[in-house]
Amino acid sequence: MSKLVMKHAYFGLIMILVVISSIPSQNVSGHGLGGETHPPVTLDGRDVTLSINISPSTFDLNDLERYITINLNESKSQGVVEHVTLMFELKKDGERIFRRMFHDDLGNLTIKVINDGSDEIKIKGDLSPALESWMRTATEPVTMTGSVFNSGGLYEYKIEILTADSDFNFLDKRLELIGAISLAEHNTYTVVDSEQASHIVNIISYFDKIENFEFNSNKISFSMPFDWNQDLEQISVVHQEVRIPEGFSEFLHTKYDVKINNIVIKDDAVTIDDYSSDGRTVHVVMNQEDLKQIKEQAKQKSDSDMYFELGLSNDVVLPLVATTPDIRYQAYLSWKPEIIRAGEDITFFLETKELFTDKSTKNIEYEVDMSSNGTSIYHERIFGSVNSETLDKFQFKFLPEHIGTVKLDISDIGGNSLSDVNFLLVVKPQEITKFPITLESKSNTLDGQYLVDLTWFPNTLGLGESEFVMTFYEKDSKLPVRGATYDFVLLKDGSEIYRKSGIANAGGTFENFVFVEKETGDLTIRIENIAGTDEYVEIPINVTPEFPLGISIMFMIIISILMISTKYVKNFQYNV
Repeated sequence: MSKLVMKHAYFGLIMILVVISSIPSQNVSGHGLGGETHPPVTLDGRDVTLSINISPSTFDLNDLERYITINLNESKSQGVVEHVTLMFELKKDGERIFRRMFHDDLGNLTIKVINDGSDEIKIKGDLSPALESWMRTATEPVTMTGSVFNSGGLYEYKIEILTADSDFNFLDKRLELIGAISLAEHNTYTVVDSEQASHIVNIISYFDKIENFEFNSNKISFSMPFDWNQDLEQISVVHQEVRIPEGFSEFLHTKYDVKINNIVIKDDAVTIDDYSSDGRTVHVVMNQEDLKQIKEQAKQKSDSDMYFELGLSNDVVLPLVATTPDIRYQAYLSWKPEIIRAGEDITFFLETKELFTDKSTKNIEYEVDMSSNGTSIYHERIFGSVNSETLDKFQFKFLPEHIGTVKLDISDIGGNSLSDVNFLLVVKPQEITKFPITLESKSNTLDGQYLVDLTWFPNTLGLGESEFVMTFYEKDSKLPVRGATYDFVLLKDGSEIYRKSGIANAGGTFENFVFVEKETGDLTIRIENIAGTDEYVEIPINVTPEFPLGISIMFMIIISILMISTKYVKNFQYNV
């Protein structure tokens, strides 16, 4: 099986699992994703189960053929009920599309539907001798032509069972089953990001048609018809996909906040999938219980529509999780610092778990590749472990040309060619610090009452001497705090490496510190015991292991001056 086919098979399996896990346990009919299986009903003293499906289940204007299958089985034995005659009615938006009678000797009816755009529904096949109902020929299924499936969305149906077990065994009372199946609607929209670049966003609705799409202020919003006054017992799941292209880096994030009718839905109803398509797919899956919980509040905005809003979360949530298409492994990816910026050392952490084994710790090998704009920028074969509490890790420093989306592939896990996962990362430019930085004080007991303006020189901290300039203000009056005492503290890995007490006589002061090699990396500045209180401010900083460019230039100038001075002195001595 090709990797592409396996990819789609994996995606289909995951979606089936999502839908199945979302269906409540009650025996009720519901709106199915391209199909529906009814709970058992009694037919001539035995329980039978009817299922109906449409394939393919996603609407495509270029795909003119579909198949409707209707099966009637005994619930316990799963054996087919033979010689079934049924009346089949299909509606869309309350309008009847067709109502016809069909028959199948084996209880497995297949109707081939060809959308030819004509207004008249025509059927080809043989006619059953008992009732003039359409049935397959010796070589072909029943074929229906006409305007049957013209759009995605919800299709309501009613099936009435007329005969069973024999062509002439007419039921005293027709067995009637009513439900709705969803033909997924695929919508394409063009959005423009903050850099005025255009991107194509796809939305696939597995419930009903999408309307009112907007992209504004890093938020995607759209609506879908939904009757909040209906009996939600008939709903199994509402599922939407938002597909974000790989190049739309400013809308790629580790977590998305989703609202339905202005209600923030729970995190586990939103999942990120970087594997099943080119780019990122955000799945929003609401099961029956989820819908019941928000029903009354949702109706306050609209009782006839479901409004979706997908926005970037303020939180960075790691690790990202992906499952290999062979359902063999689950991979977890995280990194530090959590915001990836060009020019900074990023440490990646990988954890791999087996899904269906004894889950004992084992040695494992796999390939890690990263690419930017289709070009490989990193490759390494990792010799790590699986099912271990110790994380595999590697480091990489992204260059300015890598800013944007970077694709990270983990492949050949454990030597299995189909065990691979993909993740999308976003590399941001180096942050330009704007001085002064205003920090609001904190207290262990009360709200903070001070502001501290902090500036440091050079702006990019590195080896050598740096100066930290501080000004203390009262938060409410914004007036300088004269004679403010303080402790200036530097922390590395949570441990104190420097402390000095001082006083800001006129509200402003400074402290100098010389950084050496062992003090490079991530540190924290903490200014505490402000004005004799327990209030403090703190901010993370990064000290590079090389001299900043400004200091290097300064050293070059100093060396040049020394060289010129030495030459002058020698010349002076010679002349004397």
